Amino acid sequence: MSAPSAHDVVVIGGGVTGAGVARDLARRGASVLLLEKEDYGGGTSGSSSCMIHGGPRYLQFDWKTTKLSCEDAGKIVRIARHMVHRVVFLIPVLPGDRNNLERMETAMEVYDRFQPLKLSHPHVRLNPEQALELEPGLAPNLLGAVTMEEWGVDPHRLAWANVQDAIEHGAQALNHTRVTGLLRDGARVVGVRYRGPDAATGEAQAKVVVNATGPWSEGVARLADAVVKLRPAKGVHIVYDRRLSNFAVSGEAVDGRDILMVPHGNFTLAGTTDDDFYGDPDDLDVLPDEVDYILEGFDRVFPALRQHRAVRVTAGVRPTLFQWRPNEDDLSRRYEIIDHRKRDGVSGLVTVTGGKLSMYRLMAEDATDLIARELRIDERCTTGTAPLPGSEADLEPAAALARAHGLTALAVARLQTRHGCRAAAVLDVKRGTSGLVCRCEPLSEAELIWAARQEQVLTLADAFRRVGLAAGPCAGAACVERAAQVIGRELDWSPSQQREAACDFIKSLWVGRAPVLNRRGWAQEELSYGARRGYR
Repeated sequence: MSAPSAHDVVVIGGGVTGAGVARDLARRGASVLLLEKEDYGGGTSGSSSCMIHGGPRYLQFDWKTTKLSCEDAGKIVRIARHMVHRVVFLIPVLPGDRNNLERMETAMEVYDRFQPLKLSHPHVRLNPEQALELEPGLAPNLLGAVTMEEWGVDPHRLAWANVQDAIEHGAQALNHTRVTGLLRDGARVVGVRYRGPDAATGEAQAKVVVNATGPWSEGVARLADAVVKLRPAKGVHIVYDRRLSNFAVSGEAVDGRDILMVPHGNFTLAGTTDDDFYGDPDDLDVLPDEVDYILEGFDRVFPALRQHRAVRVTAGVRPTLFQWRPNEDDLSRRYEIIDHRKRDGVSGLVTVTGGKLSMYRLMAEDATDLIARELRIDERCTTGTAPLPGSEADLEPAAALARAHGLTALAVARLQTRHGCRAAAVLDVKRGTSGLVCRCEPLSEAELIWAARQEQVLTLADAFRRVGLAAGPCAGAACVERAAQVIGRELDWSPSQQREAACDFIKSLWVGRAPVLNRRGWAQEELSYGARRGYR
């Protein structure tokens, strides 16, 4: 066991909320240690719909959440401008819908009052011809449509940007480091025990421990004999290997729940389910019925979806606050900051849970305000105005950077969505022609090297989250082995370790691919597997 370290605060959980808490604390001058059991943004954050949005449906029963979400979304858009993009929704109205076109437009007129808070535009009403001209894949019997504007973001990069800023302001952060217990002094929590990626154990003392573990927060609280009560909900998305439209489409599932088809970068998401979940958040299976549930909903509003190739599914668990009786879709997305000294008589432990991606910064600010009072820190929050790493300055022209480094302008533009104004520094790690590891994402060798050196990428799965390895149409078939060599050189992997890492990563992708494979898909997978048999 390594010698115990001492900090003002230990934050457990490296999702976007925990990363946001670490960032806020570090910027206020606190000594912070952030611990994440897997990788940053790899849990609930990374399995979201990839949007910073206000949530117009909450206006029906929780308008305050819509207002707070829109306000904080506006701040996130300003501080993360290099990684956000506008997402324009088409909301078609079909015969038999519960809301006719007039009622839908009235709802959008109400939502328009909140749109300026997040720098979005008001809605537009479209007749059937206009809607079909914009998106021919819509159902031909639609009665009309209205538009709505939100913001898209890569949640993995958003989580990492908060971690990166925390580190640049003095915090320590460790991924693949699991908290195994809490240190106690009577009724007070005074630190944590943990196990690192090399199986070495350690202890960290702290004046305050923050439980920001999302759907795992009930279990972490129990380590201190404290109580957190959630009503977790499982959400599934289908991922397609290209942009199916320049517009997002809102639909309705058979039970009336809202479902969305959202283009992001080089892929499209369709989902989501929203079902009570009573299992282990570390052990999520996606059932064929859940895939069929999503597809059935889009058969009615966007039948063209069936013509396209799904490459994988994602699944996550939302840490929804406990309520008895409401249907899952009607549960509040409010959040809670729990001081366990007041609730359970356990001092030194604070839990932040609930909420949604577009409110992570506000959740972190409120949690940090509470902790700052405990630590007698007078510094005010700056996370709503201080840019995240990469958004400090305007972007260089992608074409100029591309010429200087022998890459395509598209490759550089994609890199800039992850690194912003720091893209040139990333490319400088391999001067001259760095080459592309994956052409369909696209992903450069320089960016992989940077990720291994500067972004705590320890596995190929980390590279998927940090830089999009295997996220393109090839789903890893054309790039995993090469990526293993590049990362392996940086991490001192032997050739056999590189091969093992590639094979393990390819096998792990089956978990997401199997639920969406039809007969032809299975045949393709068998062919791909056979081609790789000699590789191992």
